[in-house]
Amino acid sequence: MDVIKTFKPGDDGTKRYSEKYGQQLCAVRYRRSPCKKTVYTTVEIIVSARDAYKRQERALPRHTPDKKWVALKIGFEETHLRNEVRRIGGRWSQSAQAWAANRRLAESANLGHRIVEGLVEQCLDVEI
Repeated sequence: MDVIKTFKPGDDGTKRYSEKYGQQLCAVRYRRSPCKKTVYTTVEIIVSARDAYKRQERALPRHTPDKKWVALKIGFEETHLRNEVRRIGGRWSQSAQAWAANRRLAESANLGHRIVEGLVEQCLDVEI
């Protein structure tokens, strides 16, 4: 069906629907049938309202200045540990030859024994 006209509440042609539906009325549309012999009047009304869903945060929080980053030493052959560091948002630093990650997340992933104190200052090629 083709839409001929669309009216907002309060426009001419919507008065009786405004009286019937009040604040729930969104629009009144006049449509023509495919065979062009009939005109239909349709109304768009609000049937319920709710608060919008909040967007969910990313699973891995982005770095903020108040978070403490540390350097982790992990061998090349320790693939499962490298993947775990990637999962918690760690980044490889070529200059320090170490992984940079958030201290809290590294410790919660049982990688605390891999932390090398002071090495994170050498991770100049990684945005932390």
